[in-house]
Amino acid sequence: MKNISAIVRKEFLHIIRDSRTLILIILMPLIQLIMYGYGINTDVKHLATALYNEDYSSLSRRLVESFEQSAYFDMKYHVRSFEELRHFIDRGDAKAGLHIPSNFAKDVLAGRQAQLQLIIDGTDSNPANVALNTAQAVVAAFMQKETLVPAQVAPIDFRPRMWYNPDLKTTFFMIPGLVGLLIQFLIPMITASAIVREKERGNIEQLLVTPIKSHELIIGKIIPYICIGMMIALLVISTAHFLFQVPIRGNLFLLFSLTLLFLIVCLGIGLFASTVAQNQQQAAQIVMFFAMPSILLSGFIFPREGMPVIIYQIGNVIPLTHFLKIVRGIVLKGLGIGDLWPQATILFCIAFVILSSSILKFQKRLR
Repeated sequence: MKNISAIVRKEFLHIIRDSRTLILIILMPLIQLIMYGYGINTDVKHLATALYNEDYSSLSRRLVESFEQSAYFDMKYHVRSFEELRHFIDRGDAKAGLHIPSNFAKDVLAGRQAQLQLIIDGTDSNPANVALNTAQAVVAAFMQKETLVPAQVAPIDFRPRMWYNPDLKTTFFMIPGLVGLLIQFLIPMITASAIVREKERGNIEQLLVTPIKSHELIIGKIIPYICIGMMIALLVISTAHFLFQVPIRGNLFLLFSLTLLFLIVCLGIGLFASTVAQNQQQAAQIVMFFAMPSILLSGFIFPREGMPVIIYQIGNVIPLTHFLKIVRGIVLKGLGIGDLWPQATILFCIAFVILSSSILKFQKRLR
């Protein structure tokens, strides 16, 4: 018992003297509790919707108001063509598109079956199901409110369509995101741990007395982890396609090129953690501090549309948020670089900033 109490006392003294670990232990759960407590919400509302209204009648305007008053559809984009509506859904800016034909009110008032179409982005099954079920309820309530009693046929021929994932298979949505998730977890962790372990053992100082320069040492350590990350991406994508029958509709070269860009971002995170941490435990804590928000605030599990504005904006600076749009856009929608250049540009900027600052900080500590 005496020995145990001595070990306990020693560990407490060690934690108190290690101020960095103490700060991480206290602050990390507090910050994450605040962020996740406000940010995680599975009740999907305020879905960004593109409206293509060719009718411009008072009846069609009342129908649009019914959709907006449900609080589930926000008519953020008013388009003038079906191709423009498709563009917003392809880019992921809109989760749904409502198309009201030019003769909508005329057909309803004449007792004919009027056509109405809601196009839903089915890549994320949760908000897609919400959009489908809510839209049907909104149209039914609208018909009752307007006393549109059918004679032989329904007064509105409502035809919702599900694009990209018509069967709403969760695997089609989740598995492509696992590429980013696994890279986000594994690459920074093993990069930071490997470099910190080398510093703890004094191997880096031994290498620096050789003719090898500091930047050559950094590059030499990064390259193996780039290969590991690309192998992880190849393995997950192959498994998704052959085992789970996830279609790959886009260009594989573009997919792996942008995956490499995201991988560089993750390496920068691992390198940054290694420059701040004094030991492997601290390095793991720092990497987890970056990894957990990436999982919960990027849209990997929880739809971002249900998050408050501040939390939503925090998600915009998370690299995984943009990579998820890239990998799901290429795999499920067949998008090209013309559609994905905003996300690619953001990832490139993040990679440049975090990798450059991490290398400079790493070199400074070595000198």
